[in-house]
Amino acid sequence: MSDRSEPPVSGTIANEDVTIVLQGGLGGDWDVRYSVRYLREVMPGVKIILSTQKTAAKTLLDETDFDAVILTDDPGVLPPVKLIGAPHNVNRQIMSSAAGLAAVTTPYAIKLRTDAYLSSRKVVDLWSRWAEANPGPRLKGRARILIMSLFSLNPRFDERLCYHLSDFMQFGRTEDLRDFWSGPLMDFGTNTHWERNPFPPHSIPREREFRSRYATEQWLTLGYLFGRGPYPIAYHNDIDDGILREFEEYLADNFIVAHPLDVDLHMPKHNYVFKSRYFNAICYSFEDWKKLVFARSGLTGPDTGYTQWPRSFAEKQRYIAVKQRTRWLNRFGFAHTVRRWLKPG
Repeated sequence: MSDRSEPPVSGTIANEDVTIVLQGGLGGDWDVRYSVRYLREVMPGVKIILSTQKTAAKTLLDETDFDAVILTDDPGVLPPVKLIGAPHNVNRQIMSSAAGLAAVTTPYAIKLRTDAYLSSRKVVDLWSRWAEANPGPRLKGRARILIMSLFSLNPRFDERLCYHLSDFMQFGRTEDLRDFWSGPLMDFGTNTHWERNPFPPHSIPREREFRSRYATEQWLTLGYLFGRGPYPIAYHNDIDDGILREFEEYLADNFIVAHPLDVDLHMPKHNYVFKSRYFNAICYSFEDWKKLVFARSGLTGPDTGYTQWPRSFAEKQRYIAVKQRTRWLNRFGFAHTVRRWLKPG
């Protein structure tokens, strides 16, 4: 185990040692070939694999932009994670991500959505400075995996969901990403848990919107860290001081949290959240993660991450409290308006 207090020197990973796995659906407003052609300009020499379902590939007219195209059977969708929302694609994610990463022959991999792209190789350089220095005792793989801050939820604010770590993009050692995506598929019973069971008494309104026992991001993270279980949380908002402390130990030892703007990630569908005051307030930032890893192992370095007000813990608490009250008032106001509309003349 290393006892270095400073990260290793950057710039040791060549583009030729990296494979980008583009995973997800095809079609819609974004052509995956936009991403591929730009990524080859940004990282010349990089390998690019497309991994998607056979049914989605019917819209793929030309495979020559990719070094390989991996097609998987479609496991289908589950009901929405929340009572209102889109169908749950978690099993599609797991199957096609695992298949795409299985085809990687380079030592490093980027797992990226088909509707996203990078405009630099900052993700590689940032990882190389932080991933392998001062490993902690809860380290699962060979090194930390770099993930995005949005939506890596800090359970201290609003939705209290431990182990809810973003799946927007990942970079790390190929073997670690393979392990991350080797977790179990979600079954129907888990996905519909709250249809048959009462919510815990401590649940706040937003936590009562769930149908699934775990959020997608929780299911993926728990599957990586703990396989098929037992899990340290019994359900999505299972939390106490001990659970939170243990979660942040796993977070510091196994992941690097960076903002999309820290690594030049672009996601046309989700760019609106990148500078959202609310979403940045409820999620871990790179600066938050640095505090955790320094307290955990003494690791430090000169990199700084994107932040905006509210920055301090107290500021975030006050800001989120106002948002919660406003949300309640908006709901009350809407309900009052509906009752007025429905009231007989």
